[in-house]
Amino acid sequence: MSGQPTGGSGIDNANSVKQTNDNGYIVAGYSSSSDGDVGSNNGGYDFWLVKLTSAGVLDWEANFGGNENDFPNSVQQTNDGGYIIAGGSQSSDGDVGGNNGSYDMWIVKLSATGILEWETNLGGSSWDTANSIVQTSDGGYILGGGSSSTDGDVGGNNGESDFWIVKLTASGTIDWETNFGGSYEETAYSIQQTLDGGYIVAGTSSSSDGDVGGNYGSYDYWIVKISVTGTLEWEKNLGGSNDDEPNTIKQTADGSYIVGGYSLSSDYDVPSNYHDYSSNPTFDYWIVKIGPNGDIQE
Repeated sequence: MSGQPTGGSGIDNANSVKQTNDNGYIVAGYSSSSDGDVGSNNGGYDFWLVKLTSAGVLDWEANFGGNENDFPNSVQQTNDGGYIIAGGSQSSDGDVGGNNGSYDMWIVKLSATGILEWETNLGGSSWDTANSIVQTSDGGYILGGGSSSTDGDVGGNNGESDFWIVKLTASGTIDWETNFGGSYEETAYSIQQTLDGGYIVAGTSSSSDGDVGGNYGSYDYWIVKISVTGTLEWEKNLGGSNDDEPNTIKQTADGSYIVGGYSLSSDYDVPSNYHDYSSNPTFDYWIVKIGPNGDIQE
């Protein structure tokens, strides 16, 4: 099976892959299939988890969801050898214990062999989703995503959608939650625990008010550093006059941060673009190294 497509006769797509401690791989995606490599389907799109060996051979697969659409965006192997998966869910049946309205964050904890250990849905009456999850040093989990809710599990909203950051205990209960943003759209796409125990978050922003210090035009990279308890320590917007969107952020060994994503801009923080936006609006990779306080490093 090595090097061959994996899936069934419906739509199957991978959103996140990580290497596992046995040198294999765990893949989280969504599927509407119930044949081929896909064992079953609960309705609409399900979370579909695929464990591969180091050679790319299917070890096991499992699907989770309800009657509506369920999309996973992030997977990580946990300290006990199992897996934590986070995304969004419209369902309130099947494997999904409830729904607060529209899409909720849906978090699923699996054993090392893909057995469901616990699940939880978080959100309010509007749209809420998780785009990134990592296990924290205390054995719990930190989630980064977006929310346009102002009720349920969501403590507030600055306008349209905000970064929504949720800290969970090891058993999936809310430890704390907080939202950051301005009067327009913000969504977090990547979160990581930092060396000081706090968190670094990268996403997009179109605001220039509230928690957001500025905007160059359209969507900017928006980087937010928060403390271990979720307090805003600093924020920085990076970009140009067109769309700029980060997909991932990591802390480097020197205490700085590396951010990766794409850009349509060729001005302000973006020195150039290989395409003329007016005649050929095409994205470039945009990789940025920023210092411990968010300033671009030369």
